[in-house]
Amino acid sequence: MSKIFILFLFLTVSIYAQSFITVDSLDRKLTNLTFNDEYAEVKNICDSLIGLDSKNPQYYFHYFGADALQLHEKINASPLDGRDSVREFLVDQSIEKLEHAIQILDDIPSTPLNKFYIASLHSYYSRYAGLNRYWWAAYVNGTKANGMFEEIIEDYPNCYDAYLYPGVFGYYAARLNGFNGFIASILGVSGNRKDGLKYLKLSLEKGKLVYAQALLMMLEINTVMEDNPHKAIPFFEEFIKAYPKNKRVVNWYCHTLLNLNQTTKVLEIIKTDTLNVVDNFVKAKFFFLTNKIDSTAHYSMLAFKNPNTWKGIIEHTKYYCVYSNWLLGKSEATTRYKSKLDGFYSSLFTLDLKNEKESKYIYNLTTLLAREEFNEFEKLANQKPRFKEIYFNAKYNLLRGTSLFQQNKLIESLPFFELAENTSDRREKTIALRYQLDIYLSKTVSVAKVSNLIERIEETDFNKLIFRLDDLKEIYNLN
Repeated sequence: MSKIFILFLFLTVSIYAQSFITVDSLDRKLTNLTFNDEYAEVKNICDSLIGLDSKNPQYYFHYFGADALQLHEKINASPLDGRDSVREFLVDQSIEKLEHAIQILDDIPSTPLNKFYIASLHSYYSRYAGLNRYWWAAYVNGTKANGMFEEIIEDYPNCYDAYLYPGVFGYYAARLNGFNGFIASILGVSGNRKDGLKYLKLSLEKGKLVYAQALLMMLEINTVMEDNPHKAIPFFEEFIKAYPKNKRVVNWYCHTLLNLNQTTKVLEIIKTDTLNVVDNFVKAKFFFLTNKIDSTAHYSMLAFKNPNTWKGIIEHTKYYCVYSNWLLGKSEATTRYKSKLDGFYSSLFTLDLKNEKESKYIYNLTTLLAREEFNEFEKLANQKPRFKEIYFNAKYNLLRGTSLFQQNKLIESLPFFELAENTSDRREKTIALRYQLDIYLSKTVSVAKVSNLIERIEETDFNKLIFRLDDLKEIYNLN
């Protein structure tokens, strides 16, 4: 009898430890709509359902999941000059609604599933508060959400959806410094990059309800946080395959490819864009890199009329507009638009004007690389002029290194990337260092070279690369 009881107890505990989360037809419908940019429809459906049952946390989970993404869309669609005011107003609105929702759900039964949803709402609160720099509210709600998810994980270790937020929380906490780090220390917040990424990977590979959110986090980490675009590419492609109507991610993916001087996949996306997802900023950059100057001038001009994207993209698109009009010999348009460039791009174009031959040579070399015409690229590269400015010489070496890298001649590319570090452009220098870091992580080189690269990266104070050095140190036992 005792053996039967023990067996029964074992089976009960085993069942209890399994994930309690199931994805029903409503979850699938709302998730698909949310990540295909149908935010308003999701919120309307949820509002209707909340009207029927205001105590069901599932509806609020999907409502604020859509609302959080819609916020970014609305902020980016707002005029650049007033964007901060728009953000503050919209975020405050969302926080007010979220506080009301949390209050309504305060007395619902404390089941594991309800706990998961409530923890998710506090995680949304943390993100909202962070957008408006309400740091105390962000950390208080973040800590509460993290604690609730950790409790779920302790009781239900196979509930992989619960790993997402602790993974995000732990990863970002590891990056805090200055005032934010001080506030976090008061609350006892600490993080670990390796553990955070491990949790994120679990939620991505085994989670049911948070799969799309986990993919978005991997995109953000590998592009925004760690400047690791090559690693981000498969995540972009996985996301777009599942949610092809997501404009933000499709255009983000295209910009990531174009920043790597890769145009082949972008051409295919533009040609098959029956949903009109690709924006004018991507088209302007694509045509600039592929030497379609008339099209570049047309699409880049729109950056002055409706700048509904990130500020950095807007500014370099304005530069494409000026440069393409210059190439077309349209002096009046060149002068008019040049006056609207920011300080960095105005100085860069002044450099172009003073070094016309070298600038146009570099542009032609860039377009051959972007079109993957490697034989023609090598022919032109062997006709290198005598550069007067270190900027163009460094750009030349960066292009040579990138060409070899794209042809998987990694070790051969290293000397060019090392030479490319000698530049007046900090961003170009970090790109040269990033390529070297990528190579050192995939190929075996001497410890002395690794140590030297680590030192050079740390000297740049470029946190995105510095944070990735943990991987390099682990491989070469330099911790």
